[in-house]
Amino acid sequence: MIDSSRPEAAPTAHGTRHTAQDIIGQMIEAKAILAPMSGITDVPYRLLSRKFGCRFAFTEMIDINGVIYNNRKTFSLLERLPLDRPLGIQLVGQDEDKFLKVAKICEDKGFPVLDINAGCPARKVVSPGKGSALMKNPTKLAGIVRKLVKGLTIPVTVKIRSGWDADNQNYLEAAKVVESEGASAICIHPRTKEQMYKGKADHDITREIKEAVKIPVFASGNIFKAEDAVNILEQTDCDGVYVARGALGHPWIFNQINSALFEGTSAPDPDFDQIKKVMIEHFTLYSKFYEEKRLVTRMYKHIAWYLKGRKNLNEIMIEYRKCDNLEDFQKFVERLTLEERNRLEIT
Repeated sequence: MIDSSRPEAAPTAHGTRHTAQDIIGQMIEAKAILAPMSGITDVPYRLLSRKFGCRFAFTEMIDINGVIYNNRKTFSLLERLPLDRPLGIQLVGQDEDKFLKVAKICEDKGFPVLDINAGCPARKVVSPGKGSALMKNPTKLAGIVRKLVKGLTIPVTVKIRSGWDADNQNYLEAAKVVESEGASAICIHPRTKEQMYKGKADHDITREIKEAVKIPVFASGNIFKAEDAVNILEQTDCDGVYVARGALGHPWIFNQINSALFEGTSAPDPDFDQIKKVMIEHFTLYSKFYEEKRLVTRMYKHIAWYLKGRKNLNEIMIEYRKCDNLEDFQKFVERLTLEERNRLEIT
């Protein structure tokens, strides 16, 4: 069990202080951080996660070009709310000057920490040299870190992978390079770009990095339940974990991790009736931020995640598509039952 008695950073006239020691300290105290996920960690999703114990979160991954070219959708991702803090921002890009220009905009908007994405393996990201493509060019990654550290007053962190492929795993080199250029912390997803999200994340790599650098190290990958977070922290002695896919359809994972780490207790999964209430709350939050015509489409993947593993799911999702608004969705959920043998039915 972890001692959570350390006080939070003292507020200033402008809010919580944004020194590296304070904000990275808040990340370490949180232990379980909501990782940046494109198309997922938007405002309503973050607000719901915070209700379930998330103490620190990141925005979606934001492409610097979207900000440079004044894309309205991209700028909407920079939205911050008082209840949605502390909140870090993650940027992805490959041009140093553009990176700094966008980073200063983020700093001016009040983000207390900026994360450089050098880990995303998606083809559309790596093809132009962004994300995990930076693992193939540590010199370029170093230049970006150096530029941001010198040009910003807020701390800069970096998320990396173990390397490009099995024959090119340069995680120690990358970790030492970003540390030497002034990064305040590192998050490692110990899979290669070629692995994507397949196989098991090798957290022996996390431990190696933790032993090799002096700055805080956070672990990402294969954290699907509280026990996973506990085991990784014990195995690697890292400073915290980033929860990504483990939070999809399970926002209560943060309460469960908090219970395990800070109280030494086990928090049970919600029953089906409780999950139904969370689904309605999630949809209701979305209805406050998005146009009605987009609600059902945007929430589709979330509903599928809430119901994942249930038999007859495909038929149920066909029924879900018939919803047009919040009222329809509430009726859909009220009619949803879980029968014996894990089968879903609409009454």
